[in-house]
Amino acid sequence: MRIACPACAAAYEVPDRLLTGPARTLRCSRCGADFALPQVEAVAEPVIAEPEPSPPVVAAPREPLAVAATAPTRPPPPVMRPESLPPTPPPEVPDAPPAGLVRAWVASIVVVLAAVLSLLVFHAKVMEVWPASTRLFAALGLA
Repeated sequence: MRIACPACAAAYEVPDRLLTGPARTLRCSRCGADFALPQVEAVAEPVIAEPEPSPPVVAAPREPLAVAATAPTRPPPPVMRPESLPPTPPPEVPDAPPAGLVRAWVASIVVVLAAVLSLLVFHAKVMEVWPASTRLFAALGLA
């Protein structure tokens, strides 16, 4: 049943089974007004008569289907035994990394070593140009 608040006209859908019984007071959740619930008489649900059971149906016996004499017959599928399967080759494992990868690693190591060596050789010039590096070289004992 649809109930509307008399103060603000907010509409609410309330199941009929909740409206039966003693009179109640409702509070609107929109405006907070209290109002009396309209009295509803219990409505009996319509009774649906169950249909009478029908007599069992007896099927006539069937004749087996005749197989046509010209129907081709398929041979059964071959049975695969593990010993009759071809051997699977083991997965290939690369012996060495690709040459390009090795060259890249070597080049990276050479660049890092060259940078460290140049810092050690030219530490006085680096400290002159970049005074903050003096603390680093002092910690290494080169200042």
